[in-house]
Amino acid sequence: MTLDPESDDPLTDEEFDVLERFLSSNAVCDDAMDVVMLHGFLTAVICGPNTVMPSAILPWVWDARHATRQPRFLSAGRARKITGLIIRYWNDINNALNHCPDLFEPPLHTTGCKGEEVLILDEWCEGYCKGINIDREAWEPLLERHPEWFNVILLFGTASGYHELEQRDYTVGQRRSFANLLAAAALNIHQYWCEERRKLMEQGERPNMIAAASRPKDRTGKHTGRSDLDARDENESEDLFLVDSLGLTTEDAFHPLALSPLSTGVTREGTSVDVHIYRAGDDSRDGWILEIIDPLGTSTVWDDPFPTDGAALAEALNTIKAHGIASVTGGVPGHMTKH
Repeated sequence: MTLDPESDDPLTDEEFDVLERFLSSNAVCDDAMDVVMLHGFLTAVICGPNTVMPSAILPWVWDARHATRQPRFLSAGRARKITGLIIRYWNDINNALNHCPDLFEPPLHTTGCKGEEVLILDEWCEGYCKGINIDREAWEPLLERHPEWFNVILLFGTASGYHELEQRDYTVGQRRSFANLLAAAALNIHQYWCEERRKLMEQGERPNMIAAASRPKDRTGKHTGRSDLDARDENESEDLFLVDSLGLTTEDAFHPLALSPLSTGVTREGTSVDVHIYRAGDDSRDGWILEIIDPLGTSTVWDDPFPTDGAALAEALNTIKAHGIASVTGGVPGHMTKH
């Protein structure tokens, strides 16, 4: 995956909200991860024994239960934007683990119980367990050597642990102590595998690379569903894009999009936007679509296609020059559509 030069920049609060809203929207199936489960999942992937590529983790983000159901993006630009936010979230966690371990803290949900705030550990722990399961065999030696590091993770992240929780009534104070143990366990595990990888490289070897989504048996036996989302059929098309913003029929919309090499980023007056130029597949008869995405993920799509990708880029640059970059981040002229 080619990463944006800004992929190391921490997510802003606004960008985090964009990602959170997308993962809880009808654009993904009801088994998609939320941002808390995603944090646990990415933490395990980062801490683990081998190098796991984005192509192996993204299917589990979109569908934490089966890794088969893909999201529906309004456009190729939106797909790149959301995927970029996930990669930067990954980098945020990685930087905390490696450079600021004292600041590493799982972002847990809370709920009220008898007038007290109770931490919910389930989603983060389940995400961590799913991260382990991508490369379960390689994790086994550590699971056997230091089971105490995994006690809380397995208690709140697996079906067997959930059954044990049902039989116990942990106090608010105990749950807070469990949350503290999560951070300590993650740091211990990360340090262990870093040392193992260092030893491996000293011997002239390198960790394995996992570049395709594996589909191990779901050992957690749990999944977090959102009842307010539309259910998806198990055999639903796995094509990546649903470009309904272009007025295509559902059948026609499920064609992959070809991005122009002229797609670029533009910065003016301290504001940066992404200029995306694309068409359906390799067929240029329908012309090139121009879309500009602002820092908050809002896209502006030109209603009429362009005969060439060069013409689309020229239109984008001319619009920004003539009307200012605010014209593609706030209100838009009549020949454009805001999404």
